[in-house]
Amino acid sequence: MGGVEQIMNEGFPDAPAPSGGPSILLRPLSASRFSRSFQLEVPAAELVGLVTGADSARRLRTARGYLHDTPETLALEQRARESPEDFGLPGWIVLGADTLVPARSEGFADRVWIHGTELIDGHQRLRAMALVLDELGPDHLARTLLKVEVYCGAERERARRLFGCADRYRNIRNAQDRLLLCPDIGRLVDADWEGWSFCVRRGVTGGPKGRTYLLPEVTRALACLSGPGPELAHRAASAEGLMSLWDDIGSPAYRSLFHARMTPLGVLRAVEAYGAARDALQRIPKSRRQGHGRLITYAPELIHWAACRFLPRARLHDESCDFDWDRALRQEMGSRVETAVADLVRRYEHLVTPEPGKGTYFRTAPELSLWTELTRGC
Repeated sequence: MGGVEQIMNEGFPDAPAPSGGPSILLRPLSASRFSRSFQLEVPAAELVGLVTGADSARRLRTARGYLHDTPETLALEQRARESPEDFGLPGWIVLGADTLVPARSEGFADRVWIHGTELIDGHQRLRAMALVLDELGPDHLARTLLKVEVYCGAERERARRLFGCADRYRNIRNAQDRLLLCPDIGRLVDADWEGWSFCVRRGVTGGPKGRTYLLPEVTRALACLSGPGPELAHRAASAEGLMSLWDDIGSPAYRSLFHARMTPLGVLRAVEAYGAARDALQRIPKSRRQGHGRLITYAPELIHWAACRFLPRARLHDESCDFDWDRALRQEMGSRVETAVADLVRRYEHLVTPEPGKGTYFRTAPELSLWTELTRGC
């Protein structure tokens, strides 16, 4: 590396009074000086010592303590266990410091002291690594490198202020955004929709003023035509279920809906069938939505799924299929929904006895175990 001492000797002016933070000795593999910061590449095992001890958050003036039970933190810990060499690739550890001072070189190893250290951003990541270090030992982190940005002098307070509110401007990716990593979704985006278009955020859109089917509706439509059981329709019925489905693009459940055989025509057939079933269900009189008829209110996706059993689901994406989808939806879907409602409500009456004041229908109707029992033999 050779340039660390020269880089570190070019200090920042206007240094404020010492912060009282701890000092740490690091052996960066590379170092760069920018107009407002230093950037280092550091072995993780050297840096995690900063966050040991119960009072580390206070000593380092971090904005928050360790969020040990959030899904994101648990995922960080698991990533550190499973692929430590990848852990440092996304994101930076951001430090504030009074000064950076080159230590005496020993052989070819350039070292640098960071005095008055503050942890501006990255506490959760460092603590996750520290926990895994305790579990699995230093050899586990031997190949893990962290990208570290250090702000000194007047820039330290500026960085703390700006990083403190950075979350206000950060659009966090979610499972729906990450669908673009799926090659089959990519094929849908690039396909010829003949006047329509497809996007993971906007869904299926027909022209500038045409009908729009958002991705939750598209997914529920495909699940409505899935089988043999109602498991996917049940999962896609809730927002949490949709996110969990989209979040695992390699799972059999996801692959049964989004796969290499998908065609724009098949997607449009699905959303039209789903819409026809939903419209027909909405026409069911309110008088039939009492008692066990509350199944209509609390489990509509089950009824949509049952009503669509008559469609040639295996040929959904087959463009040569000669089944008249439009005629079937127009002339048969209403009666199919009527039949599904009558059959499912009758079975519901046999399976579940209401308990006064217990919210029986609200509690039982959305349960997957009930859906499975109600559709047995369908």
